[in-house]
Amino acid sequence: MLERRSDEQRASAQEAERRLRELSQQLVAAQEEERRHLSRELHDHVAQVLTALRMELGRIERVRPAGDTRVGPAVAEAKSLVDGMFRTVRDLALGLRPSMLDDFGLRAALEWHVRDVTRRSGLDVELLMDGDFDSLPDRHRTCVYRAVQEALTNCVRHAHASHVTVNVATRGSQLDLSVTDDGTGLDPARRANGLGLRGIEERVMELHGRLVVGNAPGHRGTRVAISLPLPAPETAVTLQPAIG
Repeated sequence: MLERRSDEQRASAQEAERRLRELSQQLVAAQEEERRHLSRELHDHVAQVLTALRMELGRIERVRPAGDTRVGPAVAEAKSLVDGMFRTVRDLALGLRPSMLDDFGLRAALEWHVRDVTRRSGLDVELLMDGDFDSLPDRHRTCVYRAVQEALTNCVRHAHASHVTVNVATRGSQLDLSVTDDGTGLDPARRANGLGLRGIEERVMELHGRLVVGNAPGHRGTRVAISLPLPAPETAVTLQPAIG
């Protein structure tokens, strides 16, 4: 009887864990969709309004009376404020979800993100990509992009690294990603409590992949490695003409 009760408790715990993981994956998917929506709203609406405002300021500047010494400086200051707000909105939209990930694919999005991280932080980031990324499903593109984004954020904030190598490759039915830095190495406490990496882990598990975070081989530093199975390519179905 004790054995049966133990089996029931084990089955109940496994079911609770399954439901919790399913809920977590749904939350990640909903968060990504909300990011996509907010990014589009910022890009398509707010940025357009700011562009129109700057054009109006330019019109005011052109029609101001000759010799006016008050309107000109005020318009110049307003244009400077609009330009700053435009850059802020653009950075927010790209940070939420870069439109190029949907419009131009994974390679373009990662190239932009690596350049942006290098420009902002001074970190030397090397991006190596090999394989076919044009046919990746949306969930795979998003998972890889978010993983690179989170790993580079950790490098900038915690690793005290000077160089990072991002390697993405597709080989047959598998995609492999690794982000390796030359920083101070893995902090077990941060690994256990890192919400960002937990989110990446949920994305990877949803795609039946594998995530390994550990010390970089051969030197100090940290290595984040992900392997994702790729879905089989869809085969075209040829319709045979009906025989009458």
